[in-house]
Amino acid sequence: MNKFKTLIKKDWIISKKTLLMPFWITAGFYLLIILGIVIAYYKGDIQSNLFDFPVDSPINAISYIANLSVVGLPGLMSIIFIIMLMQGALNEDIRRNCELFHRSQPVSIWLRTGSKFYVGLLGNWIVLFLIALFTFIVVNIILATIHQFDFTTAISGMLQAFSAFVKTGLIIGSLTFFCSAIFKDKAFLKGLSILVAVHLLFLIFNNLFGWNLPLPLSYLMKLMIIDTEKNILVGIDEFEALNLIKNAWNSILFNWKTLYQVLFSGALFAGATLIYKNKEIK
Repeated sequence: MNKFKTLIKKDWIISKKTLLMPFWITAGFYLLIILGIVIAYYKGDIQSNLFDFPVDSPINAISYIANLSVVGLPGLMSIIFIIMLMQGALNEDIRRNCELFHRSQPVSIWLRTGSKFYVGLLGNWIVLFLIALFTFIVVNIILATIHQFDFTTAISGMLQAFSAFVKTGLIIGSLTFFCSAIFKDKAFLKGLSILVAVHLLFLIFNNLFGWNLPLPLSYLMKLMIIDTEKNILVGIDEFEALNLIKNAWNSILFNWKTLYQVLFSGALFAGATLIYKNKEIK
C-alpha cells in the first residue's frame, strides 16, 4: 500500500499541470463573463427580463435543468483532459527513455499501471467535481435571487450531470489507456482510426453478405449514451417534474449498464497492463 501511495504521489506530480489546467480555463471563462457584464452594464445593454421564465414553469424543473446544463462545459473539458493524460499513460516513459529504469524498480507492474489509471481518471473527476460545485453555487445564487431555486432538484441536476460525465470519462479514459499500451504516440487518434476502419469494414461485410457482425463504434456509443426522458420543463406540473427527476437516477446510474461499463473498463485496464507488461523494451 505504501508503494502504491508513493506511485500516486509521483504520478500526481507529473500530471499536476495538466490536471489543474481546467481550473485556469474556468477562471478565464468567468473573468470574461464578468468583464462582459461590466461592459454591458455601463453601456446600458443589460436586459431586465434576461432571467424571466414562463409563469407556469415548475420551479424544481428550472432548478434541475439549469444545474444539469451548466456542468456541460466543465464535463467536456474533463473528457478532453482525460484523453490527454491517458494517451501518454503507458508510453510516456518510453518516449523519455526512462522506461528501463522504472521497470527495474521492485514494484509490481499492476501497481504502476494502476497508479497511472487512478490518477488519470480520479484526478480529473475531482477537478470536475470542484468546478461543478463552484458553478453550482454561482448559478443557484442567481436562481435564488429570482425565486427559481429548489435545493433538492438543483443538487440532483448537478450530481446527475456529474455522474453522466464520470461514466463517459470512464469508458473513453479506459479505451485511451488501452491504446497507450499499444501505440507510442497519438494513441487516442490511432486507436480511434482503427475502430472507425473496423466499423466500416464490418458494415460493408454486413451489407454485402447479410452478416450480423457487431459494430464497435455502435457498441461504444450504446455503452456511453444515457436514455433520457422527455423535456421536463414543458407542459407538465410540479409533481410530474419531480417524479421525472427522481427517475432520471435510474437512467443515469442505477442500472445494469453501469455494471457493464465498470466491467468493460476493468477489462481494458487488465488488457492494457498485460500488453504493457509483455512489451519489449528497446
